[in-house]
Amino acid sequence: MKYYILTLIIICGLNGYAQKVETDISACKAIFGVLEAMKSGKEKTEIEQQINNVLASKAYQTMFQHYNRSWRPNHLPENTFKRMILSLKYPNEYTQGENQRADAMLVFWKKAFENIEQFNRDVLLLEKTNLAVLIQKGVKYAQKWLPSSMQIPDFYFFIHPNGGSPAFAINGSQGYDFFQLDRDDKGNIDVQKLIDVISHESHHLGLNPQSISFKSNKDSLAYTYLMTFVAEGTATKFVDNMPGGFVPKVRKTRIRNWDTRVANIWKDYTLQEKKLFERFESDLAKIYAGEYNKDSIQFYMHQYWLSGYKGRAYFLGAELFGAVYQAFGKKKLFYVMENPKYLLAYYNRSVEKIRLKNTIKLSKWTTTIF
Repeated sequence: MKYYILTLIIICGLNGYAQKVETDISACKAIFGVLEAMKSGKEKTEIEQQINNVLASKAYQTMFQHYNRSWRPNHLPENTFKRMILSLKYPNEYTQGENQRADAMLVFWKKAFENIEQFNRDVLLLEKTNLAVLIQKGVKYAQKWLPSSMQIPDFYFFIHPNGGSPAFAINGSQGYDFFQLDRDDKGNIDVQKLIDVISHESHHLGLNPQSISFKSNKDSLAYTYLMTFVAEGTATKFVDNMPGGFVPKVRKTRIRNWDTRVANIWKDYTLQEKKLFERFESDLAKIYAGEYNKDSIQFYMHQYWLSGYKGRAYFLGAELFGAVYQAFGKKKLFYVMENPKYLLAYYNRSVEKIRLKNTIKLSKWTTTIF
């Protein structure tokens, strides 16, 4: 059975902006069919064909785009993912150690295969969930933290069994891992937490700074480097309402997308904040010294700044933009979001103005690039 919704959601009633969200959870039911076929003893060729059909779907093709981006081609080949699934029934199809991403995913798939009845109950529960309402709430909240010049565009929203990234945004799509949807104490999908994640990912889709001309290729590369901190920092500080560092929470209300694991990561980042700022500045210096090209800086970013459950770029970007907001308010914050080339200069001005404890100032040369 295919569960597929196309819905029209009004995001900003004041300006009449309308948005289409294509909502798709069909991959969840389809994968249940694959697992059920394995359990029932169907022929291997039939099971393989079922998997091929599922992986050809829009949801999984989008997932492969996410995992095999330009800076990490062949990170998760489609055939490797297929063989990993087949290994649930036929262990010789895939060997641990072949692919780091598939190795991590296999843990989730084995758990699902061992408890297929729970998998089916979860699918049925998801089918009863009013995803259109959840998406509407999440998008509306994210839009509040974007300038009026930036509107969250139409997008494709899908939930699929995956076992890797809990959520991701790519090319006008938002993907969510069925295995890692947050649950409440009763084992049901935690609606509020799903809204929180949708808000964070929707903010990424809506963030669209003004294009600029660069004086040199090094300026262009430095700007590409900076934009990672812009994207993750703004969503983390304002949508998630994360604490510092030296920059406090934006609001006294709850923190979104927060759990014990994130709290421990944030505590660690806070303790090493000075070193993170030094690393940030050192990276910019290396870019201008010609030590990085486009491919190597993207690879490095994901190895260092974006590695782990909640990467360092989330924290440092949140500090940069949080300081601007604390010093100058929402109007100037939105100006800098529209024009990130002024971020570092405004950050230093903000630090001078707010005079919070343990503030860290960037070297003056960083404020004059671009």
